[in-house]
Amino acid sequence: MLITRLQLLTSDLIAQKEYYANVLELPTRLANQSVMVEAGKTHLVFTQAPPEWRGAYHFCFNIPENQFVQAKAWISERIPLLKDSKGNDEFQSNSWNAISLYFKDAAGNILEFIARHNLKNGSAELFDGNHILQISEIGLPAQDVIDFAKQVCQRLGVSVYQQDFNSTFTPIGDEHGLLILPAEGRVWYPNTGVPAQLLDVKVDVEVDGKEFKLKGIPYEIL
Repeated sequence: MLITRLQLLTSDLIAQKEYYANVLELPTRLANQSVMVEAGKTHLVFTQAPPEWRGAYHFCFNIPENQFVQAKAWISERIPLLKDSKGNDEFQSNSWNAISLYFKDAAGNILEFIARHNLKNGSAELFDGNHILQISEIGLPAQDVIDFAKQVCQRLGVSVYQQDFNSTFTPIGDEHGLLILPAEGRVWYPNTGVPAQLLDVKVDVEVDGKEFKLKGIPYEIL
């Protein structure tokens, strides 16, 4: 599954434009009250939130599977890394055969770099923003995770990733694209203090050549 386009709200378009252009070094432009970011294979769009809006999303970027050390050095010179309660700032997953780090953007969204060793996407070049390959995860909190997860699996023809359905956390898809379904209120990893909220989002995905759109709140699959 490929996340081809992701549209999110933000309170400060200019701050987001500067962050994604200068910190992550991604092609970025401001147009029609939106910030357009080219994140590898994914079009990331921020639109202006209403004045009273408050919220933070979680999404994740795939990086070359052999460049985690370089990516960590590169991003940690630009922005502080998030740590867990023990002070760790890198996180190995044996079941996913992957390693991750986390940081925040200008709006307080929880961002992640993940090197997925099952993917043959290694690079011999020095890591920079050009090696951000795509957005491979977007968090979609739900009040009833299992029910929503089953709806998504049935509609898109995809499966739960590397586990069974779980009422507090269920990932759906594959290494190229995952919809991360936590229970509403669950704090985003690692030790961020930021609860998963039901926020307006638009996600375009491609599954086996078929295109789907998911938007909400409440979530709707088209």
